[in-house]
Amino acid sequence: MKKTLCLFSALLTILLLLAHSVQAQQIGEWKVYPSYTQATQNIVVGNRIYSLCDGNLLAYDTEDTEVVTYDCLHQLNGVHVSHMAYSAEAGRLMLVYDDANIDLLDAEDNVQNLAALRDKPILNKEVTAIFVEGKRAYLATGFGFVEVDMEEGTFLNTYQIGLAAKCIAVSPEAVFLGTTEGIYTCSRSQNMHQKSNWQLTDKNSWQSLAWFDSRLVGLCWGNVCIINLDGGYNTKISNTYTRLLKQSGEYLLWLSDTSVSYCTSLSAITHIAYENAWNDASVAKGIFWASEGSKGLNSYRLDDGNLVSSGGPIQPNSPARDLFYRMSWVGDRLLVAGGINTVEAIYNPATAMYFENNTWTTLQEMDTPSSYPNLRLCNTTHLVQDPADANHHFASIHRVGLCEYRDGKCVRLYNCDNSPLASILPNIESYYNYVSCAGLQYDSEGNLWMLNSETDTIVRVLRPNGRWSALYYGEIAGVSLCDDYLFHSSGLIFLNSRRTDNAGFFCFDTNGTLDNPRDDRHCLRSSITNQDGTVYNPYEFYCMTEDLDGRIWCGTDAGLFVINDAGSFLDNEFQFEQVKIPRNDGSGLADYLLSGVPISCITIDGANRKWIGTIGSGVYLVSADGTETIHHFQAADTPLLDDNVLSIAIHPSTGLVMIGSEKGLCSYFGDATQAEEALSEDNVLVFPNPVKPDYTGPIVVRGLTMDAEVKILSSTGQLVWSGTSAGGTFTWNGCNKSGRRVASGIYHVVANNSEGKKAVVARIILIR
Repeated sequence: MKKTLCLFSALLTILLLLAHSVQAQQIGEWKVYPSYTQATQNIVVGNRIYSLCDGNLLAYDTEDTEVVTYDCLHQLNGVHVSHMAYSAEAGRLMLVYDDANIDLLDAEDNVQNLAALRDKPILNKEVTAIFVEGKRAYLATGFGFVEVDMEEGTFLNTYQIGLAAKCIAVSPEAVFLGTTEGIYTCSRSQNMHQKSNWQLTDKNSWQSLAWFDSRLVGLCWGNVCIINLDGGYNTKISNTYTRLLKQSGEYLLWLSDTSVSYCTSLSAITHIAYENAWNDASVAKGIFWASEGSKGLNSYRLDDGNLVSSGGPIQPNSPARDLFYRMSWVGDRLLVAGGINTVEAIYNPATAMYFENNTWTTLQEMDTPSSYPNLRLCNTTHLVQDPADANHHFASIHRVGLCEYRDGKCVRLYNCDNSPLASILPNIESYYNYVSCAGLQYDSEGNLWMLNSETDTIVRVLRPNGRWSALYYGEIAGVSLCDDYLFHSSGLIFLNSRRTDNAGFFCFDTNGTLDNPRDDRHCLRSSITNQDGTVYNPYEFYCMTEDLDGRIWCGTDAGLFVINDAGSFLDNEFQFEQVKIPRNDGSGLADYLLSGVPISCITIDGANRKWIGTIGSGVYLVSADGTETIHHFQAADTPLLDDNVLSIAIHPSTGLVMIGSEKGLCSYFGDATQAEEALSEDNVLVFPNPVKPDYTGPIVVRGLTMDAEVKILSSTGQLVWSGTSAGGTFTWNGCNKSGRRVASGIYHVVANNSEGKKAVVARIILIR
């Protein structure tokens, strides 16, 4: 017994002294990655500056210079804050989300959630502006306005008066609602629920309103005016075209591109000549705090009548933006393209970035070349990394062409003037804004493939030596939107013609002669016939993914379909398969897996399971054959940011699942990793090890072969637990077969490959 205790103590000491090379995130744990890069709004609250960055909140303490970030996993109850306002009397910051959910945040970061407005069945309840009077907040909405007691955290009144309010202000005697028709006014002594009591007192369309210095002030068509409530002429007080009017504590502040104006009394206004592109500003203690978009949050002081920088930027390392359209892992680097490949969404900034070693790097956004003065740089649809050079990247930009980066800097734009990429509209003045490019992917020989939609020849290839190739196929000539490639292990190449004319899944076989498409075999399938003869005609053909068995899983707006044999796709009698899920109700009937659910993306994990992203239904994790649903993640009851999922990328050796959407990026630490080809004790990793008393998560064994048989044995050789690895990973809950937590001690992990021919052994120390 004494000898065993000594051995236990020695092993424990060694394990505690060793610094583990892998920082293990707990399986099943979620994480979010909000963007704090684009500063858009700010409010000064004592020594704290609260800053919104594209809807994400951070706070900067001017005394200790600490930056605190907030997110939906740790403090907040929503995603994307649209408005914020502060009540000094209540000591609380109000945060209003896009969906009309509300949080009240105090100085100690305690949060009270007010979800009643979000959950109430009212039309047009999006909040457009907030006005604070004492402890009360007045929220302008599409149906009227809402009154909230910020100290008590209660809704006082909801005024459904049929007025679509864009802005709101409150005086001691009246409430003013700015609408597209003008300003409606109602005395607070009257019944404000009665629409007939609201009078149209000004017929201008006001962008914002403020009650300041006992006067109603507003911004309309670039002019800041004192509004005459008696129907007379309004008094203009701005000196240049104004884009922002804001009440900041005791100050009234407004901004133009060439000046900053402020006052504490309408009788004494200060105009400062200063060229700026500020999104927002606040002023306190003589310091101006400016939200400057990609330049972050910065401070300025007045020096002899001039604004001089005094600090900043306040800008934690984070994603450049919250749009994650396409993602892929290259080693330990996550590549991200932040755009949308649709005509309707052409104004998303051209964002290309990557995540590595817990650090975000944004590739330089291309400046507008002088030769293309009206170039629309927007929507990066794909980002790829040169297999031969980790500092060499290419990004496809939806309607501009192909952008080349070296060392993170844009070095060249390929378009119809300097490459075979063709313009959709070659005969108009801005022809260079119609060079469609998407679907970037390298093949095993280092050729870069891309898709040039709405042109005669869709398939384009850039060779490593700089030569270009083009493959013409009549079935897809001129189609409106080809989205992505799938290079199948058989050598066949698939792509999806996304929608409208000649939509479908397209397959071609180059026959090993890339420069001679005449000997190619090819086929477009615009309709889908399943194994039961049922025919589907999807409108959207979203994605195709090969699993570890060579099967192709296909996503459409009509549901999920499978190609069991890639080679048979070119045969006349080919049929898709739909996975059937037995009802188990005695009827002998089955339902098709995810039939009718729009499938936007599919990714395969190390256990050959399918992670399926949808439009509107979140994420499904299904078994390798699809017959078992292991998880269904939705935004309503998990940290998933959005039920409209755009992309999923899984790190093969860690199992980290990255899930991208228009609301940002989140991750889920999965329990499956890429399997090793052979068992080796050098590859086997156990964590955490030792297992400390406060740890309640799974104990993980990594570095196994596919379907390895694993046994957990006590120090005396008794079987405690057994199971099969998920890809290269096995998890144990620290319990025995009876479900009871095991005692402290040394436990042995014995793993055999699926044939039972090779075994490795590892040790786990548990401290209870």
